Amino acid sequence: MAGRPQQRTLETRRRILEATQALLAEQGFEATSVETIAMRAGVAKATVFAHFDDKTSLLIALRLNQLEELSVGLRQMVDALAADPLRKDALGEVQALLAPWLALYREDPDFARLFLIQSTLKDGLHTRQFIEACSGMEAEVSRALSILAARGALRPETEVALLTQGVMAFYYHVIVGFNLCHIPDEAQQTALMQGLLARLL
Repeated sequence: MAGRPQQRTLETRRRILEATQALLAEQGFEATSVETIAMRAGVAKATVFAHFDDKTSLLIALRLNQLEELSVGLRQMVDALAADPLRKDALGEVQALLAPWLALYREDPDFARLFLIQSTLKDGLHTRQFIEACSGMEAEVSRALSILAARGALRPETEVALLTQGVMAFYYHVIVGFNLCHIPDEAQQTALMQGLLARLL
């Protein structure tokens, strides 16, 4: 059982995250300041920084549980692919792997922007966890492509490492398009991703 100091720490962290989530929903990431978050949570600004490196870390922390669930689900999907030698539909398999991740970035444009600029983010615990989740996702896509290549489900001349980079480039492209409103809805994003992958796979 957690002691009282630890319980207070967890309670403070919960209040900060709840305040952040509410404010982001009300006014967006750019308009939300750490001062406003602290006031809404009923804590000092220094307390917010004691728990989180910066505002970006707060946004990432709100999504870490979801990222972990997506990462676990992705590993399970690739494990299931590996276990069934009859599965050879490369286009369908890759689309299915990417769909939950695209949905995450569709529902939260601010979080999508963090994904797109991840190489420039300030180092910190939450940032490292976020980047590890993104890297893990790419590694699982590569593993799936390796499995499909071994089954002859890809073009004979395919280099898996290069193909993985192509898939990820298309993945970035449709996230950017949706984020900038060039791709207006989920159906068009899905159709574009399918069309791009069909040419690649």
